[in-house]
Amino acid sequence: RLTKLLGLKNSNISGIIIASIVNKSLIQARNTITLNVGESDSIKINMPVITDDGLVGRIVSTSQSYSIAQILLNRNLNISVKVQRSRVDGILNYDGSDNVTINNISKSADVKIGDVILTSEYSNYFPAGIPVGIVTEEGNLDNLFKKVIVKPLVNFTALEEVFVLIKPDFCLLIKFERLDFFANG
Repeated sequence: RLTKLLGLKNSNISGIIIASIVNKSLIQARNTITLNVGESDSIKINMPVITDDGLVGRIVSTSQSYSIAQILLNRNLNISVKVQRSRVDGILNYDGSDNVTINNISKSADVKIGDVILTSEYSNYFPAGIPVGIVTEEGNLDNLFKKVIVKPLVNFTALEEVFVLIKPDFCLLIKFERLDFFANG
């Protein structure tokens, strides 16, 4: 099932761990998910968590058999991102109510509705190139910066299983079919 979801031709998936979500919080400013894998499964703090759709978050706490991940819908998670088309960089975070936004985007930057947002190479936690979301709104915030709102590619409400990257370079092996679709579709 995993190889089908990820579109892998090779069934060697030693760079990831499959995890089921046993608890999740989606109604707070600091939302998390609890996974049924922990230290005994080689899970460590700061490991990226993804799905076949894109980025979910990162591990922030572990026990022997469980772990907790901050998700995109968490005010404390700031992610270095890049616009796929124009290569514009920014910092993505959740505003605590309804929006995932990109901050520090210059008013003159080339960002358009429909642009795909990826993790950037400047991140300390996430490999570059993981799909994050789609720009749904952009406009002027003030005289210097744009307001950019992003819809995450991951449906957190329906989320049941995730993949924890135990080898950060594993992302280089993954062919994100959705990303290819957005880039070429």
